[in-house]
Amino acid sequence: MTEVLLEQLTNEDIQWLRKTGQTLQVNANSVLIEANKQVDFFYLILSGELVARVSRNTKSALGKAFAALEGDRDLEQEIGRFSGGEVLGEIALFNINSSASTVQAIENSVVLALPRQEMMRKLEQDAGFASRFYKSIAFLLKERFQRLLKLYLSRKMGQISPLQVGQLFGELSDSDVDWMLSGGHLEEISRDTVVISAGKQVENLYVLLQGKMSVRVSEAQKNRLTVAFAALEQNQDLNATPEREIARASRGEIIGEITAFDMHLSNYTLKALEDSLVLAIPRQKLLGKLQQDTRMAARFYRMIGLLISSKHQGLIDRLGFGRSSYKVGQSLSEDVNYEDEIDLEVIDNISLGRARFDWMLKRLNVS
Repeated sequence: MTEVLLEQLTNEDIQWLRKTGQTLQVNANSVLIEANKQVDFFYLILSGELVARVSRNTKSALGKAFAALEGDRDLEQEIGRFSGGEVLGEIALFNINSSASTVQAIENSVVLALPRQEMMRKLEQDAGFASRFYKSIAFLLKERFQRLLKLYLSRKMGQISPLQVGQLFGELSDSDVDWMLSGGHLEEISRDTVVISAGKQVENLYVLLQGKMSVRVSEAQKNRLTVAFAALEQNQDLNATPEREIARASRGEIIGEITAFDMHLSNYTLKALEDSLVLAIPRQKLLGKLQQDTRMAARFYRMIGLLISSKHQGLIDRLGFGRSSYKVGQSLSEDVNYEDEIDLEVIDNISLGRARFDWMLKRLNVS
C-alpha cells in the first residue's frame, strides 16, 4: 500500500506536495483527527503508525442496547491501522463534514499535513494532477473498505446506506454523461440473474437505470490468491460459502467500479432482485477514454473515490451504531455535526447531478 501514491504521482506532483505541506511530529497517544469534528487537512503518513477507532453512540437506542449487553457504557472499536505511505483526512476533499472516527498515533509518527483549501485549488486547476491523485486515493480507499468489511461481517449489522444519485452524477460534466451514453449499451437483466460474481472479472461499469439489485459478500473472506486460482477452476462454485447481503443497489447507482483499476476481480456478488435495466460500459473502452481525457479522468476518479468513501463511512457508522446525537423534535445546535447533515456548498451540485441523471434517462427513452 505504501507504493500506491508513488506509482501514480509524478516527481512534480510529489515536489508540490512537499512544498505545500507542513511536516508534523505526532507524538504517541496524540489525537490527529477527532470524531465528529471538521477535518481541515489532508494527511500523508511519512513514518510511524496510527490507529482509527470508533466509539459506540450510547445516546442512540441501538447503542444503548449493545452497551448494556456487553456491560460497558463507553465502548470503543478499532477499525484500522495506518503506516507510512497511507493517507488520512481524505474526507475533507469530498465535502464530508466530519470524521466518523478518531485517529490517534500509537507511536511517534511524522505526517505531511496539506491544507484542504490548497489541495482543492490544486485539484481544480491541474487536471493531470487531479486524475492521478484521485485514482490513487480511490484505490487506497477500496483497499481500506475491504479490510473494514471483514470486521463488519463478523457482526450482524444492517445494510450500508446508498449514496444519493445526485452526489454521484454531480461530480461529472454533461460531456462525461454524453460519452457514457455513446460508449455504453443497454442491457435488460432478468430477476435472479447474477450480474457480477465474486472472484470473477468485471468487464463492465454499470449504471442501474431501473430495478433493484442485491450486493452480497461471502462471510468467509478469501484472500486474493485463493480467489484468483478458484476463478480458473471452471467447475468450482465460488459462491458455495454463505453470503450475506450488505447493501441494495437501486435506480441511479453505479456498480462495478473495480473496472477503473488495473485489477478487476470482484469481491462481491451482484444479483438482480427484480427485472432491471442497466447501461453497461465496457471496461477497455472506459479505460481508453480515461487515458485520453485527463479532465474526465479527474472527475471520474473523484466520483469513484466519493462512492467508496461513502461506503466506508457507512460501515464506520454501523460499527459505531450511528454517530448522530439528534433526536426527532430536538432543537438543532450549531456546534454539532449531525449524521444526515448536508454541506450547503454541495446542495446545488446534488441538484445538478439529479438533473443529469434525468437527462440520461430521457436520452435513453427510459421512464
